[in-house]
Amino acid sequence: MKVCIRRGTKQIGGSAVEVVAGNGQRIVLDIGLPLDAESNTPDLLPDIKGLTEKTDDLIGILISHAHQDHYAAGKWINPAIPVYMGKATKTIMEAARDCHLPSVFCFETVETFEARKPFVLGAFTVTPYLTDHSAYDAYAFLIEADGKKLLYSGDFRAHGRKKKLFKANIRALPESVDVLLMEGSCLGREDDRFKTEEELEDAFLNEFKQTKGLILVQSSMQNIDRIVTVYRACKKTGRKLVLSGYAAYLLMKLENPHLPNLTWPDVKKFAVEEQNRCSVSPEEIAADAGKYVVLPVKSTFDTLVKTDNLNDETLFVWSMWSGYKDRYADRFEALNKAGVRCVDLHTSGHADIPTLKEFVAKTTPKTVVPIHTFHPERFKDLFDNAVLHADNEVFEIE
Repeated sequence: MKVCIRRGTKQIGGSAVEVVAGNGQRIVLDIGLPLDAESNTPDLLPDIKGLTEKTDDLIGILISHAHQDHYAAGKWINPAIPVYMGKATKTIMEAARDCHLPSVFCFETVETFEARKPFVLGAFTVTPYLTDHSAYDAYAFLIEADGKKLLYSGDFRAHGRKKKLFKANIRALPESVDVLLMEGSCLGREDDRFKTEEELEDAFLNEFKQTKGLILVQSSMQNIDRIVTVYRACKKTGRKLVLSGYAAYLLMKLENPHLPNLTWPDVKKFAVEEQNRCSVSPEEIAADAGKYVVLPVKSTFDTLVKTDNLNDETLFVWSMWSGYKDRYADRFEALNKAGVRCVDLHTSGHADIPTLKEFVAKTTPKTVVPIHTFHPERFKDLFDNAVLHADNEVFEIE
């Protein structure tokens, strides 16, 4: 079995790994867009033969989760190529398409898999492992072929609301793999240990208790863990959670009764015109601002500004990666103008250094190869068996 990291040895995002079996059959693990992509054109496809033209040896693409840096370059592939993903990942992509979100698409030829249920893909046996990540329905992949084992970590952590999956996966994985392709997104950060979602919930609760007026929480609508965290803080402070139309639709489509949704009396949908028992208008929010926590999209935010819902009693919580703040400069300008208090409450969707160490110690790989990191050299400091490769460098699993 040969491996080639087409993109990701020295960057976060844009992940794409080509794996070749001894009989020449090939699969691709993720096909993401780089986070810093300045264009949106097919030249962003990784250099993998057969992505746009038909070739019999490229037999499938595996998508680890529904973050665009792991799947969105797939919009330019030959639609006949089979694409494999989790059932909920497919639902997330379809919900985004149904709500006409920008830059969203759905693959045409999709097969879904289930956690820990191996499936055969040509010369490969693939076992997906559901992981703890800020994306709902994220997976690691164990790839077996030619008597060798490759473990692709995907994006993972052990401090989210699904942290028990980390321990469970360690117990379920083979005692030793030949190569571990492991993400290192956190390397280069000063904090070795990241807050858990439960610790973050306590921080939200503290801020909510101190706030008299309306609360806005800026977070990804696909970060289901964070929606749960915010909802639990709402519940403990007697507030109602107000979702965007997209977030409400996504939670309904996921069909998980344990997630906040519009059938719960303290969950509402923000609506300007279409009013029903599940919705709340900007006028209703203005009349009793202290009862609500809003997860705003741009249209929601703009409406709240126009209807004078923001003032010096309002709290704005930034709950995403700080690298995205530049994209929200206009919102911060409006917040400052209205005298809104702003705080940052966030935790990473990626593994901290103690988690990386534990994962390597328990899976005992012969070789650890960094991916999805700006600092691959740090792996050498952490792991004696780390081997660094460059993008487009082919290496054989021995």
